[in-house]
Amino acid sequence: MDAYDVRLLRLAGRQHQVVSREQLLELGTADQIKYRLRLGMLERVHQCAYRIAGAEHTWRQSVLAACFAGGKFSVASFRSAGQLWTLPGGAEIVEITSPRHRRARHADVIPHESFFLCERDITYIDNIPLTRPARTIDDMGLLVEYGVLSPEEHDHAMLEAVRRDLVDEALVWSEWERLGGEFRPGGRAVKAMLENFVRGSSPHATKPELRLLQLVRAAGLPEPVLQYRVWLTPTRWVDLDLAWPEYKVFAEFDPYRWHGRRDTYMTTIARRLDVELLLDWYGLPVTDDELDSGAPRALALLARKLVRR
Repeated sequence: MDAYDVRLLRLAGRQHQVVSREQLLELGTADQIKYRLRLGMLERVHQCAYRIAGAEHTWRQSVLAACFAGGKFSVASFRSAGQLWTLPGGAEIVEITSPRHRRARHADVIPHESFFLCERDITYIDNIPLTRPARTIDDMGLLVEYGVLSPEEHDHAMLEAVRRDLVDEALVWSEWERLGGEFRPGGRAVKAMLENFVRGSSPHATKPELRLLQLVRAAGLPEPVLQYRVWLTPTRWVDLDLAWPEYKVFAEFDPYRWHGRRDTYMTTIARRLDVELLLDWYGLPVTDDELDSGAPRALALLARKLVRR
């Protein structure tokens, strides 16, 4: 193995086993690229993007290869960026944005183009260029307008991004204005989401708790407090997932996969019983399946309890 191949493998090892043609020309010549293609050491993924032969195919590899094929400033965006940020609405598809008039057209790649795409829009996760969180949230408005993403998923992505301090409302509003406001495709969906956005009351809420909060709001129920602390004794407390202190009602996300063991399950049940017995609260467990189905029974029961109490 010569020095060229050593440098090539080191570079590819940092980039999910893919390299761009521009990078290969920095290492050597066009003839060296052709030679390694003939040998089968390199495989062409897209125009200007190559994979080390025999390397495992991964989603992140495909995203980075598409960015290389798109050219300078091409980045993972929309659902791909959402997935890299682990935001609701993200998906393991290959979706990229390139500067205006340089839209990449390649197999299995969903391309977008933008007048407003520069260094301020771009950051990196795992050596993959992608849009920053505020830009990703604003881009998602287009998916809502096209019916690909629901308004609830868009709101959930914003809730999760705020919870993790990736964005705040002012930053997303500012990015929305810079990108064209209402006149930009998807801009009205972003505006509607921001105008109705209410951040969760706790930065420690989990994704399922935020999803349950969304469903509670959509049902028109009173606004709960997230991660509300109640004291069982002077030295023992419990943090409730969603609570309505004035009604003495709470809801807890109670997933099967969280318990795993009998002792964990029994501890969770005992905790809920203590709150009901010692404090005279009413507790409602919400399972994985109930939450996935939109929590219709839980919401109906909550509506009944909140009215009565």
